[in-house]
Amino acid sequence: MQVTKDGNVYKLARITGPKHNFLGLTLSGAEVPSLTVERLQVDDGGIHAGTLDEQQLVEAVRHGVTEANQKFGTHFYITKLQYVVTDTPDPSVYSLLAQKIVEAAWRDTIHMISAVSPS
Repeated sequence: MQVTKDGNVYKLARITGPKHNFLGLTLSGAEVPSLTVERLQVDDGGIHAGTLDEQQLVEAVRHGVTEANQKFGTHFYITKLQYVVTDTPDPSVYSLLAQKIVEAAWRDTIHMISAVSPS
């Protein structure tokens, strides 16, 4: 799994056989009053249509971000969350994807700091 960044959105997909999950997160260093959820549509023939519980997904992603923040000593908050409505419903996968995204954001932060620090 490789995290990509498109503008300010970190994106990660996990595909294992018939299971597929996508998560996009925009992160902030400051807490925001509300989270924007963007539901993405993909034409998959309606195989999994309507099976994801958005509240469970958001809770799992928040849990993953919290765990990763503790692990890396970061303070990231979710400002925007993207997911595909027809993805495989597995909250634990979304928690893992969120942790991987925070790790990538942490690495980006470390690289930015080292790039501007005098040698």
